[in-house]
Amino acid sequence: MSNWLYLPGISLLLFGALFFLARGLWPSPVEGPKLPGALISERERLLGASPAYRVFIRLAGYLSGWIPESRWQNYFAGVRKRLISAGSPLALAPPEFLALKIMGAFTALALGLLLGFLWSMGIWIPAAGIFGFMYPDIWLRDKRLKRQRRILKEMPYQLDLLTLSVEAGLDFSSGLERIIAKASPGPLRDEFFLTLQEMKIGRSRLDSLKGLAGRMNIPDISTLISSLIQAEEMGSGLGPTLRVQSDQFRNKRFQRAEKLAMEAPVKMIFPLLFIFICVFIMLFGSVILSAFKGGIF
Repeated sequence: MSNWLYLPGISLLLFGALFFLARGLWPSPVEGPKLPGALISERERLLGASPAYRVFIRLAGYLSGWIPESRWQNYFAGVRKRLISAGSPLALAPPEFLALKIMGAFTALALGLLLGFLWSMGIWIPAAGIFGFMYPDIWLRDKRLKRQRRILKEMPYQLDLLTLSVEAGLDFSSGLERIIAKASPGPLRDEFFLTLQEMKIGRSRLDSLKGLAGRMNIPDISTLISSLIQAEEMGSGLGPTLRVQSDQFRNKRFQRAEKLAMEAPVKMIFPLLFIFICVFIMLFGSVILSAFKGGIF
């Protein structure tokens, strides 16, 4: 009988879900957020390819219209930095990311109410709501870490090519063009392309490099950019600086590989222990049960 107490909450959430779905399918009067040109083109591509993404963007635009940005400036600044360092997944703006968290909380809350209705487990309801609200942060963190690992993996080879180009007599911009032409598509190539475009439209090299370090938000990249800026300000050649930084990136990559290789045996202890226990139970389980029952002799 107590299960029927969940019905009002489930009905309310279903009504809210249908309302927001209808609102998403209907053209929203809320203006979209201001995005850079690259993100606008990415959003247009996603809008044309995925109907679900179109519904999500309209729902997020409707919800973000209710969020006072003046009160959330500090939070939105941190979210914007995390989104940029993660490569701006789904071309989201900070208000839309907060709307995603709200929608995740309501969706998980509905699932928690359903579980509570089926199995009378009321503890699922608040836990599901909290998890749904926090999951977008976990997803964004994983996106950022994967992107940073890929950038650090590709950086030594790109620095070698840039070093060879500069030492061969090309300037820094021409070296970046050579990297963009030769490198395979990836986050590092995209960041170099954006930096080159900024320099072509008139932004100084120092400001473009600082913007590159700010977008990546990786300590090793920030050290590299600081070295290049210092060499630029002191008037020394970029070739020796790039050569030293390239060797350091390669050594750090080998060190990270050695660290992962040393951590592998430790990480394998638990699954191997679980496998050994299962094998032991299959081999000697019947013998042990017979011994306890007194039928082994």
